[in-house]
Order: sequence, then C-alpha cells, then structure tokens
Amino acid sequence: MRYEQMDREPTAFNLRRIFDENYIIPLYQRNYAWQEREVAQLIQDIWDSGISDKSKNYYIGTLVVHKRKVHGKPTYEVIDGQQRLTTLNILLSVLKNEFKESITTRYESKLKFDSRAISSNTLKILADNHEKPSEKENSKMRQAYLDMSKKIAELHAGKKIALQNFKEYLFDKVQLLRVEVPEDTDLNHYFEIMNNRGEQLEKHEILKAELLEPLQNDVDATNAFAMIWDACANMERYVQYGFESDIRKHVFGKSWNKLPSSFECVIEAVKKEQKDKENTKNENESFSFLELAQKDEIAYKNETSKGEKEIRFNAVVTFPNFLLHVLRVYVNYHIDENDIPLDDKRLLITFKEVIDKEKDKQQFVKDFSLCLLQCKFLFDKYVLKREFKDNQEHWSLQRIELDSQKKPYYKKTFDSDQLIMLLSMFHVSFPQMIYKHWLNGALNYLYTSYDDDINENEYIEFLEVMSDAFYFDRFGENELSYFDIIYKNSCKPIHRAINEEHLHIGTKVQNFIFNRLDYLLWKSQVIKKENKYLIDNINSFSFSFRSSVEHFYPQNPKPGADLKIFPKDYLDRFGNLCLISRSKNSALSNYSPIAKAEHYNNSSIIESLKQRLMMNDSKNWDETAFTEHENKMINLLNRNTLHHNS
Repeated sequence: MRYEQMDREPTAFNLRRIFDENYIIPLYQRNYAWQEREVAQLIQDIWDSGISDKSKNYYIGTLVVHKRKVHGKPTYEVIDGQQRLTTLNILLSVLKNEFKESITTRYESKLKFDSRAISSNTLKILADNHEKPSEKENSKMRQAYLDMSKKIAELHAGKKIALQNFKEYLFDKVQLLRVEVPEDTDLNHYFEIMNNRGEQLEKHEILKAELLEPLQNDVDATNAFAMIWDACANMERYVQYGFESDIRKHVFGKSWNKLPSSFECVIEAVKKEQKDKENTKNENESFSFLELAQKDEIAYKNETSKGEKEIRFNAVVTFPNFLLHVLRVYVNYHIDENDIPLDDKRLLITFKEVIDKEKDKQQFVKDFSLCLLQCKFLFDKYVLKREFKDNQEHWSLQRIELDSQKKPYYKKTFDSDQLIMLLSMFHVSFPQMIYKHWLNGALNYLYTSYDDDINENEYIEFLEVMSDAFYFDRFGENELSYFDIIYKNSCKPIHRAINEEHLHIGTKVQNFIFNRLDYLLWKSQVIKKENKYLIDNINSFSFSFRSSVEHFYPQNPKPGADLKIFPKDYLDRFGNLCLISRSKNSALSNYSPIAKAEHYNNSSIIESLKQRLMMNDSKNWDETAFTEHENKMINLLNRNTLHHNS
C-alpha cells in the first residue's frame, strides 16, 4: 500500500495496546461486513503463525487514521482498516467471556461508530456477555463473535496449553501497523490515491518465473511449461480450453477426455504447432524465458464453444491454493511422505523448501508441471463447482463431451446427485480458502486411483469413509492431524467413538458435524429409501453456507410466549441445536418451537434437515421429545459409513 505526504512514522501496536486510545468509524465507511470466512481466516492465520515461530511478530495489516478531537478528547478517525479493528475488538470480548481471559480495560468503549449507535452499543453488549440477542444490535457483529468462538474452540479442542500459547502470542506478537496522515490532509485526494494505487505481482506470478528459471536453456520445455501453467491458472475455466485446438487434441485426445500422459507429449504438441505455423506464416512464435516470466498469460486463440461462454463456473479454491494442493499430492506420491502446509501466504517459501532438496531442478519442474496439468484435469471433471447459468446458480459436477459434430458441451460427470451432495457437504463445512483438507484428500484419491476413469460407487465410498475419519479421528479422545488422516491412514478412521463433549457446547458445535448429519439424513431417505427419518420435500434440500447455530427451544423466549425456562446447559445440548443461515437465526431466535415451525413450513427452502425433524415434534417439544431426538441423531452420527451401507 502506498501513502503520500506522511509526516509520522508508522507505529506497531499489539493487542494489549491498540485500544489504549479512542477510535471512531466515520459515517462514510461501510457497515461491519466480515463473515465467517474472513473471521475464521484471521484466527487460523494467527494460530498458524504462533505455531511456526512464536518469537516473531506477525503483522495483520495497516490501520490508517486521521487524528481529530471529539468532545475535546484526541480521537483517531479510521480511514482504512476498520473491519480488522472492529474484529479485534470483538475478539477481546470472545477471549474474556468464552475463554476466561482476564481483561480489565474497557476496550469496547474505545471504538465508536459515528451516527451508528446500534453498532457502538453492540460492542458493549458483547463485552458484557449479554447472550440474549436484541433487535437493537448489529447481527453481523454478533455472528462474528459466535464464529470466532467456534473457530478457537475447533483449533484448541480442549488442549489448554495450545490455547494459552495462542492467547499469549495474540496479545504480544500480533501487530497492527498504525499510520497517521497529517491533520491537514485532503481526505478526498487521499482516497483518490488509495483507489488508483498500482497493483503488485502476485506470489504465484513470482513462482512462475522462479520455476521457469531451470528451463531457460530449453526453449521447447519453457514454452510447454508456460502453456500448462496458463491453462491451469484460470480456475473458472476447464483446462482443455487453455490450449489451441491442435495442441488440445494431442494432449487430451480427440475426445478431449484423456489424462495427459507426459510432459514430453505437450512439448511435441507445441513443437508441431509451431512448425505448422512456420510453414504457413514463415514466422517463429516461440517465446523467450524473460518474455514468459513477465507475461500474465500467453495470448492463445482459444477455441471455445458457445456453451462454454454461456456458463460460468466458480471453483472451490484459488489457483495459489491449488498449487499447494498439487505440491502436497506430488511430494507424497513421487518423493517421500512429507506434510506440505496448505497456506498460500507461504507459497514461495513452501516451494523453495521442496525445490532446494531436489538435485535435478529441471526435471522437478517438468514432473511437477505434468502433475499440475493432470490434477487440474481431474479437478475439473470430478470436483464440485458453483455453476452460474441463465441467471441461476447451483452446485455442478460436469465433464466435457463432444457431440456428433465434434462440438464440446457439458454433461453430468455421474448420473446420480449423491457425489454432489457429498462434495458440497464438505465444501460448505470448511468455507475458508486455505486448509481445505477434504479437497486435498479427494485430489490425492483421484490422482492415485485414476485409471481411464473414476468409478462412481468407489468415489462415493471413499468420500463417505473420509467423512467418518474427519468425524471420529478429529473429535475423538486422541485428535489426529488431517495430514495423518489423509496420507498415513488413507482417510480410513482409526477411532470408532468421539468425545461427546464436542456435541453439547451450544453455538461452538462445528459446522461439519451438523452437515455430516444432514447428509446422513438425506442419504437414509433419498438413497436408501428408509422411512425412519421422514422429511417432506427433502429433494429440494441442498447444502449452503450456513454458519449460525440455532437453539430450537429458545434460550431467551420472546416476552409473552409463556414457555418453560430450562437451564443453559440443557439448551446447549446437541438435541436442541441445528445449523441455519445467520439471517434466519437472527430473525427468529426468540420464537417458540411452534412459531418457528409455522414460519419455516411456509418456506419451500429447507435449510436444515435436523431442524425439519425437530419441527415435526414442535407441538410436543418437551424433555421426552428432546431426549429422543438427541439420541437418534447421535446414534446416526456415530454409525460409521461401512456399517451404514450394510
């Protein structure tokens, strides 16, 4: 970020000091907007940094301020960084209330929102640990509080030492760099500078140049590598469309559906294409190493079908993250069992650590680029995407086919929707772009199992068993790492029971547990045709990004509801909980079970299958119904896949 006319040195503040002074969020700033993905990412980044090197400071961004006086007191108007500053304020409340951190300063009073009394008041409500949601509070701030509580609980999983280390690192080493603009700064001009600042090279662009370096004396290999890289870099486009027509047929076969077999086949295809062009145009279109390293994308004349232009796919992961997934698969298959961190902030460091150990760096680059091409081919065909077509969107699992006229079109990869349900269940359970271990497990399975095609039933069984492993081995008495689950245990569960304390912690219950249960409920009725769990209109259900844990029997009943008051520990049990969208939870959290059922029954959208089962008993939602429901749900959760399929 570039700042002009600064007359004060930037100052680093840790969490112990940042709220020693007063801040105000001006009216021209947008409302607090961070959601679970951003909140969980921040917590994960801090946690990882504390583990990797707890002696170093970790900078989480810049806070740009403009000093002014409010009621005679020095106050810093926040120009840039308000989302992060507000999140840190809420995080202090989470640590104080949920994780017993002794915080005596009134930090919540140090951050105010200009002409937004509700937002300012919400910080006080959260700091004072008022569990009862209010109509006069900012629901996104409330949800951020719950999301942070859930994420920290997930990471420390009962390990007190790990939690204490996290808190110490957070308070002492996590730094926010505060930059103060001069008092006479023209803020309108400043914003113009901010909005027009130049873009820097992305890490993956730098990595591309570094990987090209060992190939610089081999023009053919350089061209082939660059073509593969650019074809794979667009995660929203199927990789076949990244190659010219003649090269595509040579690499993927006439049907476009063959897994590329070698790096050399790409070289030969490129050389043949260049020779043909030389014969027809008498010009050499090869690129130098320097040109390739600097180019963002080679300007090929991609021949795309009409259908390809009409459909837009959103991938579940970014290209820098995908590179790390591929590297992890490659290293563990071709070199040696070794964990590769799936953190794109460490992209360059992670690749350097691997490359430095390789004696033949040129061969590594060739082999890795082939693995990248193969993994992108498998990813496109067998991994879930979000499809946008005709102003509608839905989950998609499709492959490219050629019609009788040799024109490409998209066709469902498999006939049934079970794989879409499974893959979407995993994806929405882990919304962060980094650390998508389910994707790494799936990609490793596809890469190591592919033999002309992937068998649908075997793929389903693998994903279901991986779900068992993520459940039993992550929430059991002895928590296993995802790396051990995927690469040491081949995604097969070692444990057969969980610590049920993970189920009875109210809003801290992990999203994956709810989504796994909803998948098992869907499967029992739709796939197995059982009548044990009857849910009307179940075929309309699909997984979405739900992040709010609802107490079906309310913690704080609406005035006049005439409901019995239960102890908090009772209401926080799994039998009384379900996962829904934050907007629905915010609107109906205080309503009675009957009122909630009446509301949701009028909607064609099913947010939670577990919730629908509770609604069936809403008129008699007493201790007996509550307990029976809980026992049924836990029994279903705890049945491993192999037993469930029998």
